[in-house]
Amino acid sequence: MKTFTVTYHHTTNYGALLQAFALHHTIKVLGHENVIFEYPERGGMYVKLSTNSFYEFSKTLYINYLTFIRRKQIQRLRSRFEQFKKTNMNLSRIYTSMQDLKEDPPDADCLIVGSDQVWNLNTNPEFVPARFLDFGAEELLRFSYAASIERMDYTEDQKEYVREKLARFKGISLREESARLYIESFTGYNCERVLDPVFLLTKSDWSEVAEQPRIKQPYILCYQVQGNARMQEVANKLHKETGYPIVSVNCDSVKRINSHYTIFDASPQEFLGLYQNASIVVSASFHGTAFGIIYNKPTYGLVRQQGTRRISELLTLFDMKEFIIDSKSAIPSPSVDYDRVNTRIEQEREKSINFLLRMLKGDCS
Repeated sequence: MKTFTVTYHHTTNYGALLQAFALHHTIKVLGHENVIFEYPERGGMYVKLSTNSFYEFSKTLYINYLTFIRRKQIQRLRSRFEQFKKTNMNLSRIYTSMQDLKEDPPDADCLIVGSDQVWNLNTNPEFVPARFLDFGAEELLRFSYAASIERMDYTEDQKEYVREKLARFKGISLREESARLYIESFTGYNCERVLDPVFLLTKSDWSEVAEQPRIKQPYILCYQVQGNARMQEVANKLHKETGYPIVSVNCDSVKRINSHYTIFDASPQEFLGLYQNASIVVSASFHGTAFGIIYNKPTYGLVRQQGTRRISELLTLFDMKEFIIDSKSAIPSPSVDYDRVNTRIEQEREKSINFLLRMLKGDCS
């Protein structure tokens, strides 16, 4: 079968890229010919200066200053992401607009949307219809795999739009239980919860992609896409207890914590290697937390008061609630019973792959 997946991958964000690769790889392993929707890259290396306030203007100006002084590292980072996509992912031609996609849809038997943030209606709004598979012939098989949502606050018009577009789906699956319940609440459609695509691959699978990192000694790995006020505190405490140096891996030019080693230009392969070789993981990122679990590391998931569902639900799913670190949480010792966690991962992975198999066979029972 020819499948066509719609996802986010045009960003220097390790999680977004690797989840797209994981779903693509899994579909191929299941015996199908998959192509990933390619769309124009928006923006360049520098951010647009904000005019909303003096603070926002100063902030974006400072970010651009940091990008300028670290431009060679950032250029290497972007180049390494592009090379990973060219080597490991089968991309479609670039569709320049929704009109272009509707007038010349891909040659496919099945359309799939998933996973990372695909149903955020305020992100890349031009291609929202693509993320609800509103293109191609009516009779094509359509389903979502582990669709995720940042904010569950659709307007009534947006709810009606989502209800209408999902009516054509053979199956609907969400990544978080809260998102599953939310979509069910206003559509009335039966939805399932499945794992993020990165969990479809085993630790051994990911290790085949990983490359040895530049840091050779034991270390505490810190990864965050946006800042978290407790990252420094947690990292410092663990460093004091273990003596391990702090390694911070970044996907932009902003150094958010003081660390012994800060890496601005890790390839996706080295990013995986950093997780593979880490002794402890501290992350304020969903996928940063996910890879810590996959690699069986003591993994601290830092959450903020707003938008905490993704990391909290992930750690709760695998019985690691004590590692959810909010503004008031105690910091537990770095010890995890991974025999129990791995059993749960295998159960959830089997359930998730079975969903994919059912959908690809057109079985919605």
